[in-house]
Amino acid sequence: MPADRFSHVLIVEDNAAELNLLCDILQREGFQVIGCGSAREALEHVRERDFGVAVVDHRLPDLSGTQLLEQIHAFDDHVRVIIYTGVASYDSIKEALHLGAFAYLEKLSDRSELLRHVHRACHERVGRYALDLERAVADRTEELARSNRELETFASVVAHDLRSPLLTISGYCQLIEEEFHDRLDLTAHEYLAQIVGSAARMSRLIEDILEYSRAGRSRGPLQPVDMRSVMIQTTANLESLIRTQEVRIEIGPMPTVTGDQTQLVQLFQNLLGNAIKFRRDEAPRMRVTATRVDEGWRFAVEDNGIGVAEEHFDRVFQTFQRLQGREYPGTGIGLAICKKIVERHGGRIWLDSVAGQGTTFFFTLPDQTPSRQPPEQLMTRKRGELPEPVVD
Repeated sequence: MPADRFSHVLIVEDNAAELNLLCDILQREGFQVIGCGSAREALEHVRERDFGVAVVDHRLPDLSGTQLLEQIHAFDDHVRVIIYTGVASYDSIKEALHLGAFAYLEKLSDRSELLRHVHRACHERVGRYALDLERAVADRTEELARSNRELETFASVVAHDLRSPLLTISGYCQLIEEEFHDRLDLTAHEYLAQIVGSAARMSRLIEDILEYSRAGRSRGPLQPVDMRSVMIQTTANLESLIRTQEVRIEIGPMPTVTGDQTQLVQLFQNLLGNAIKFRRDEAPRMRVTATRVDEGWRFAVEDNGIGVAEEHFDRVFQTFQRLQGREYPGTGIGLAICKKIVERHGGRIWLDSVAGQGTTFFFTLPDQTPSRQPPEQLMTRKRGELPEPVVD
């Protein structure tokens, strides 16, 4: 809710000349003013919109100023009500302040005194709103953190409970295969293989869903991360695939960013793993680069794989979206995890691709040291080699 709502001032005065004068004075000060001549009309306005301040005549034809004060606060007790009267008494002042009036002013006083109190009331209302908002955000943040902890615990328990019967199914199938191998025909062997394969796919799906539920949540404060180390760890994790698929990866100069190193390794591992998985007949070739942009660093992961048709660009980051057939393994969650990781780091992720000609995934990450430039050396990763850290 915008703070300028508190510059709305309601003036309740049954003297038309006095009402017009007050409205004119406050409007020249930049306030948005609504004037009315009775308590009934004033309450209709209070029901319809928000006001920061109400300036109320103590003697109105239908209610007293203090009675109107009570009814205004019944709708919104945060409105600062200033009682403005031509006749003041100790008892009326005491009653008004006891009921929550912001101020009690005599009409005979200098008009600047009224302006001063209206300004002060608006500023106080904004401050109170900001404090209330800050408390609400803190409460909501704590509530979300508690809900996330409960969700993670629930997801872990459910994942364990779902995996247990799958392991039992797979175990019994393997026992049947071992104990009755000679007595089973080819069809029975195929059935058992399909059951074990389906159980393995379901287990991977459960694990991916659990990882997806964790991807967007904080695992601690973000810290400076050397992206060269991230790339070294990523290629080490993919060592077996890189070796068997004869993959070549060119890694350009890498900067230092602010992030979670474990999640950034997972991000690159998912992107590079996809590039290896969705390959064409030729050996996979990839290039990873980083470019300075206004929002920090823009990373690009380019491959020569099968590509993605433009009409599917919006779908690739959604969960369970498999654009290819069963000949390509996977659960359709990997890129959704990438999106959650990038968004947790305050960045964005997108792609550019032509079907049959390869894909480039782009994503941004916040900078750690604005003056730092990545080193000029180029790391090349190919079969049987592990890149060494580049020294500045």
